[in-house]
Amino acid sequence: MFYPISTSHLSELEYKRYARHLILDNIGNNGQRRLKAAKILFIGAGGLAACGVIYLAASGIGSLGIVDNDKVAYSNLHRQILYKDKDIGKLKVHVIHDRIKDINSQCSINIYSCIVDENNCRDIIKNYDIVIDTTDNFKSRYLISRSCYLQHKIHIYGAVQAFEGHMSVFNYKGGPLYSDLYPQNLNLHTKTCESLGVLGILTGIIGMLQAVEAIKIILGIGNIFSGDLLVYNLLNTSFKTLKIVSKKNYNLVDGCYKNQFSDFNVINQSNLLFMMNQFGIVLLDVRQPEEFSKCHLSKAINIPLKSIKSRKTISFMRNYFMNKKIVIYCYDNLRSFIASQMLYKYQINHYRFNSK
Repeated sequence: MFYPISTSHLSELEYKRYARHLILDNIGNNGQRRLKAAKILFIGAGGLAACGVIYLAASGIGSLGIVDNDKVAYSNLHRQILYKDKDIGKLKVHVIHDRIKDINSQCSINIYSCIVDENNCRDIIKNYDIVIDTTDNFKSRYLISRSCYLQHKIHIYGAVQAFEGHMSVFNYKGGPLYSDLYPQNLNLHTKTCESLGVLGILTGIIGMLQAVEAIKIILGIGNIFSGDLLVYNLLNTSFKTLKIVSKKNYNLVDGCYKNQFSDFNVINQSNLLFMMNQFGIVLLDVRQPEEFSKCHLSKAINIPLKSIKSRKTISFMRNYFMNKKIVIYCYDNLRSFIASQMLYKYQINHYRFNSK
């Protein structure tokens, strides 16, 4: 995908400012003018946006939009590096506006001091080429995904929790959507950074990866990270990828996404009790060991999600669980869904317990 070159030429000051871009074969004068013509929207002004918005403004992006209705709090400062002590209590979008102007006075900035909802999302998104999703809740992500799909906008997703971050590009050249990764009927439950915790520097890493993908898309260079989910674990410095299959089975009349493969193996509590009484089952808890030790279902064993993908674990499950019915679960259904995708990949039959 190539963006149109701006009708205006680069100024003498811009030639000086972007000199190191201009000497690159894949950028040059035309590429820098594409950056100048690009319009990028950030939905969310937290830790993910903080680093990305700085570098995109410094790189010469011509127009940036920021959506957020939150105010700066002390608990933000360890990861949201745009903000300072003197900004406490101010609207984040107002602070970001001034910071970006300090970085690049030529960048056009539009701020929206609101939360995206059914009434405003499409109207805000329509004015931009790329939407960088830096929200922290499933409701907003589904809404962004649907609006981008309907208006043919690229959706760059990022998320962080504790020591792990996720990133992917959705709705790129007919590629997968966010709902292909997490079908809406999973009824996923959102926990905030305040309740889960996050190492501050992680938000910068994932936010920068989102910004990198935006630059590549605008310039038409490199391989765009569409069709896979990038999983970064900073504790062991690992980057893993999970394949995302595009189902393209959407009902846009009532605004719902339907995943044709998402629920045929899902069981509820009554199904689980019946299976436990009638069959030899293996109840597999895919949460972290500390969560498992605090509370878990009777007779469950613990294999954390991050260990599911290893060859050793897969081999163990094939050898020892071959004649048993495997049932996986977690607290909020999110990790059990990811684990289920992994087991499908290795053709291991199983069920997924829906705890909601």
